[in-house]
Amino acid sequence: GVEVLWRMAQVPTFWELGKYGLVLMMVTGLVVRRRLSVPKLPLIYFAALIPSCVLALVISDPVDAKDQLSFNMSGPLALVISCCFFSQVRVTVTVIKNLLYAVIVPLVGIAFAAFFFTVTNEQIQFTTESNFATSGGFGPNQVSSVLGLGVFVTAGSLILFKARWTVRAVLVALTLIFAGQSVMTFSRGGMYNAVGALLLLTLLHFRDITQGLKRVVPLVAIVIIFVYVLFPALDVYTGGKLGERFNETDTTRRVDIVESDLEIFQENPVLGVGVGVARSYRKHFLEYSAASHTELSRLISEHGSLGLAALLCLAAMGILNVIGQRSTIGRALIAGAGVWSVLFMTNAGMRIAAPSFMLGLTCITLRPARRLIKKRRALRTSESESQRS
Repeated sequence: GVEVLWRMAQVPTFWELGKYGLVLMMVTGLVVRRRLSVPKLPLIYFAALIPSCVLALVISDPVDAKDQLSFNMSGPLALVISCCFFSQVRVTVTVIKNLLYAVIVPLVGIAFAAFFFTVTNEQIQFTTESNFATSGGFGPNQVSSVLGLGVFVTAGSLILFKARWTVRAVLVALTLIFAGQSVMTFSRGGMYNAVGALLLLTLLHFRDITQGLKRVVPLVAIVIIFVYVLFPALDVYTGGKLGERFNETDTTRRVDIVESDLEIFQENPVLGVGVGVARSYRKHFLEYSAASHTELSRLISEHGSLGLAALLCLAAMGILNVIGQRSTIGRALIAGAGVWSVLFMTNAGMRIAAPSFMLGLTCITLRPARRLIKKRRALRTSESESQRS
């Protein structure tokens, strides 16, 4: 959560600190707890990416290859380490709730920074393009995406967890703040990611109509306030440009880049062209060179058939993790986190640590609270005693 805030504040650290810092903390946790077993699917996923790393080192300038490897492979590395760490963790719903609340804290800082830049800048010119001024002076795509994570976490917490009315009121307010600032970046990916993940989370959490309606009422209120109050007000503030932006259906050249990735794969089906090489190779199909915004297509253009195998491993891992959860909350949360990560990777690659962390989180195991465990044990004991009598 704090990685984008560091970048907005121009903290003098190296660019990939968020992902390597995540790896360092989780490896330390695994070593200290002496739990070093590695799940098979994440391991196969990462191993499938290594041959194209070697290919890049062979065919590219060593310095450029090193930079490209760090840029493109730090995300997958953080992903596999996150999977290793969370696969060893069994927590109660209370613990996972506190973890998600902790993710919210730095996102509030990001939302405030973006708001501060917006209201203090007297020379903002609104167009239908992504706006750096309303994004805190940093990349609108990444700011929008992490604020979308804020929407998913806060709104998802309203649906999944019981809480006092004061906490729920704060979550409602934060959801609206995150949503408002996310759309004000004029980058649409953040809200699309959040909405897609929340739809699946809500669908899987419905156990019965009565219970479902109680949890969804705050979400419905948020949607009504956002659609009929907040968004129209922001649209007026931007001179109608915000509405124009979200009515557009273009993908900002992302479809062209994905199509070029598929063409690169057809020409290099075995190992691809090597990590980071697709950016310059793309000139054969387009009039410009560009880094891929879609991790899913990057894997097959730069890693070839092995990249496709890596994608299948991720898909299988996600499905098995959802099926392996024993509780409704667990299945809903894990599915939502997985979908949010995949949607993030379709429009923002793995530029930051957030999708690696959230996809790794799908490997966690949610267990019943101690009080519920004691209650079940007492019930089993009483049943066994009654059977004996």
